[in-house]
Amino acid sequence: MPRVEIKLEPVRDWEEAAWEDWSSALGAFLAESGRSIRNTLRFPGYQVLEIAGSESPAEVVLSASERLVLLEGLRLDGSLEQGIIRFVLRFAREMGAQSFVAPVCSPQEEDFWRALGARFHPDPVGLTGEVERGLVDVQPLSGTSLLITYAGKPAVCLEPIACTAHSPGPVSLAQRRLEKHFGGQPLGFASRISSFCPWDVRKSQWDDLLSYSRLKSYEILAELVFGRKDER
Repeated sequence: MPRVEIKLEPVRDWEEAAWEDWSSALGAFLAESGRSIRNTLRFPGYQVLEIAGSESPAEVVLSASERLVLLEGLRLDGSLEQGIIRFVLRFAREMGAQSFVAPVCSPQEEDFWRALGARFHPDPVGLTGEVERGLVDVQPLSGTSLLITYAGKPAVCLEPIACTAHSPGPVSLAQRRLEKHFGGQPLGFASRISSFCPWDVRKSQWDDLLSYSRLKSYEILAELVFGRKDER
């Protein structure tokens, strides 16, 4: 389904330490409307708050890598849901998010989103053909997060994580330097689709994106880690 994006003007820098306070505030607001946060899930680079109390459970995703808040599964059935969205938007600004993203669940919702100044993104389409190595690139996001792009468009977010073993392929000098810096464990990347990816990516294409970007991902990460260290 199509999505909307609202560009935000954050009032402070993104601060993950404030996530707990923000989650508590959202929980208190939801309790007044008969809803609640059913579960909190943490993953590398983002956190998911599951909202209970409706026929179709909704989720609020706090993405540190892309500095955005994503609201999934909340249908605009009335003023209650609109109030939840406005609340999430306000706190997204206060916690340092640069964007708010949500799906458009029905054509009837479009006027509401337009009134908030939302930009509409079309439905993702299938990525046709094989992935071309020369069109794959890597760029830094927030912190140590990375973004794989394809043909200049966002595709996959990467988060460095400690692993139990090396993935298949050569181990570069940048990777060895990073692993030594972080205590000697094998270092890999957790991956997830970018909120702004215009494609539905098949598993084989996903694997190719990761494979073709692997060496450069370690190079960019090393520049982030050791570049900051040298500047101190």
